[in-house]
Formats: sequence, structure tokens, C-alpha cells
Amino acid sequence: MSELESELSRSGSSKSGGSSKARHPVSAPVSVVRSVQSPLKQQISAPSYFHSLKENDAPPFKYPEPEPIPKLLIGIGQLLSEADAIAMIAARDEDKALGLTKFLGEFLVAKEVIHNYSLSEKQFLISFLLETIDYAAQRDFGSFKLACLLTLYLQTHVYFKGYYWLPPESLWVYFKEILIRHTIEDSPTGQEVFEPEECYDILSHFHTVYMSNLPLVHILTFGACLLKLTWPFKAK
Repeated sequence: MSELESELSRSGSSKSGGSSKARHPVSAPVSVVRSVQSPLKQQISAPSYFHSLKENDAPPFKYPEPEPIPKLLIGIGQLLSEADAIAMIAARDEDKALGLTKFLGEFLVAKEVIHNYSLSEKQFLISFLLETIDYAAQRDFGSFKLACLLTLYLQTHVYFKGYYWLPPESLWVYFKEILIRHTIEDSPTGQEVFEPEECYDILSHFHTVYMSNLPLVHILTFGACLLKLTWPFKAK
């Protein structure tokens, strides 16, 4: 019996050794597949609707000196005063159809925001301001807040049209800076006009109406040139 037990133990150990070797197979080396296409670079120059690699390789352009600095826009030299806002509402009450549109068109030319012959930009700004006035009315903004809001929007547009190659990021940073200065009171560089919740809502409104349509705003402001070449010879 002892010889039989020793034979069984030797056969069991050989089977267990073979099974342990089967549990450790040798795997093939793993090779990492790298993408051949290079990712897009960060957009550093305008217009913002260029998305190919060639246009992204364009050098960064700087705003012509002196570059406007975000500052407090209410008070002396305000683009649209509270009295202007009251006169604007009065013009709408006098003529429900065209009173407000006529007032805004004359106001933009008088304040030298646009030229009288810039018809496409003029029509865009009038529509933009009409939408902003309705936005302010839905939130029960008084004449002072309305005047401040329209001043911020118009001043941002003046900053945008100051340079053809202005990066969209610079425009967005400029608007946020001037809006914050009219939300947080930090004398003499700030004054609390809007509440923090109103500030966030205005940011969303401006981004939706203006920044999201920046390619169209760029064309309406600066125009678009079309070069047409004619070949006098017929193709063979």
C-alpha cells in the first residue's frame, strides 16, 4: 500500500505542475497606435470662423495702440444716458410702429457709433438694441439699468469694430471686465448697478445674441469682399 500511495502522490504532483504552467501563457507585445492627424491649434487670430489648420497657423495680431482699457462707463461721457433712455421710451410711445427704430438709427449716427452709410451694420445694431430693450423690459429694468446695459453693449461693439483682426477671446474678456465693474462696487473703478444673478443672466444673453453670431456680425460690420476673375478664352 505504501508503494501505491507514493506512486499516486508522484503522479498528482506532476499533473499540478503541468496545470500551473498552463495558467501563465506568454502574450504578444502591445503596440500603441498613434494618430497621424495633428490636432487643431488654439484660435489666436480673427475672424473666428476659420477652423482649418492653415488659418490657425496665422500669426497673432495685436490691437492698434492705444488699446481700450475696461473701465466704468456710467457718469460723465456715458454713451447712452438715463435721459436718453427716457427719450427712447417716449419715442416708442409716440409711434408704436417706427418711433423706436427711427430714434435708435438717429442716435447711433449722432453718437458716431456707426456712419450713416453703413446700412447693414445700422440695421443689425437697431435689431440688436430692440431685442435688448425687450430683454430688459422682461426683467423690469428701470431707465438707469437700461441705459447702463445698452451702453455696455454698444461700447463692446465699438471695441470690436476697432480692429479687423480682433480675436473673439479678447472681445469676450473685454465685455466680462466691464460688466464686472458695473456689478461689484470697488471705488473708483466699479459701481454696483446689476445684481450678481443679473450679471450672469446678462452674460448668457450677450453670448447667445452677439458672440454666437460673431461671424455674421463681422461681415455686417466690415463687409465681405468678392474677387471675381474672368477668363476671356474658351476652354478647349
